[in-house]
Amino acid sequence: MIGTVRSGRPGARDAGSRGPDDATVDLFGLGSSTVVWAVGAFAVAYVIVLGWACAEIEAVWSWVGLAAGFAVFVAATAIVIRTRGTRCPVPRAAVIGALAVCGLAISLWSIPGASYQTLQTAPPVSAMTIVLTLLALQGRPFVAWTAAACGSVVAGAWGAAIGVGAVVGAGNTLFCYPVMMLAMLFVVMGRPMEARIRMLAERAVEQATTEAATAAAAAERNRQLRQLDRRARPILEQIVDGHRFTADEVVASRLTEGQLRDGIRAPGWNSKQVSDAVWAARRRGVSVLLLDDGALDPERPDLADRLRRLLVAELTRAAHGQVTARILPPDRGLLATIVANTGPDFRRVECGTDGIVAVRTGSVTA
Repeated sequence: MIGTVRSGRPGARDAGSRGPDDATVDLFGLGSSTVVWAVGAFAVAYVIVLGWACAEIEAVWSWVGLAAGFAVFVAATAIVIRTRGTRCPVPRAAVIGALAVCGLAISLWSIPGASYQTLQTAPPVSAMTIVLTLLALQGRPFVAWTAAACGSVVAGAWGAAIGVGAVVGAGNTLFCYPVMMLAMLFVVMGRPMEARIRMLAERAVEQATTEAATAAAAAERNRQLRQLDRRARPILEQIVDGHRFTADEVVASRLTEGQLRDGIRAPGWNSKQVSDAVWAARRRGVSVLLLDDGALDPERPDLADRLRRLLVAELTRAAHGQVTARILPPDRGLLATIVANTGPDFRRVECGTDGIVAVRTGSVTA
């Protein structure tokens, strides 16, 4: 007859936990506070220059249109400087380019032809240039140049509509292109540098991981050497001196040897409570075998403590027979098993990776 008892887990791993995020290289610092402050300063200058240049405009609809164009530029700038990653996604880049052109169109068509001055077009064209330059630096120069060309077409159409001519209207956007050319040069020079920076960062992480693993291995080796020196040296010195061991000393020596083997073979079970319980069980004649194949997460000390308490309980209960405790290999449904075989009866304790414990009892002859 076999029975099963299940107990709840003490805690579960956070489902949202994960490893270190993949860092992206912000080569031009577009998400930095410096860029935000610079864009904010330009926005203040935009309002001051446009307000002074358009002071003679009296039509309310013109001022509403100029304010709407400014708001569109603000939205486009906010989107582009908040974009993260090595390259701006194409759909988002298309939206940013469209907003830049729309902001220019709304601003230009809000300027009456009767009061037209060249300075009135400078703030919106400059705003479009800044947005498209940032977009080019985000890895989408083709979209930026396409939007710049569309902006020139819009300016030409506006110039023809108000009577100053398409050439004059489009000419107001010409200073956008030298700035765009500089942005292209930065992109051409910066992209290989970004790849090298990312490669160096990955190498630094790999080196840090290797150094940490080496340090951990050295620390474990030193711990085992200290334990060997503390526990085995006195016995070895007695052997060298020709000491005649009593029966109790022979038993103690064998128990010491077993503990040293446990520390090397099953470090996951290593604790004072487990060592004391194993020592006491072996003195009673119980055969104890501890194994560790590495599934125990060092970042889950609560789960390790639970496993050790379960093992101590089984060792304390066993009066004879054999107790085998094994931490299983990683990537299995179970984390550890503890089997207590006391002759005709056995107990099998299974602990899952989620912390749930199942206890099965039965008879070997059943």
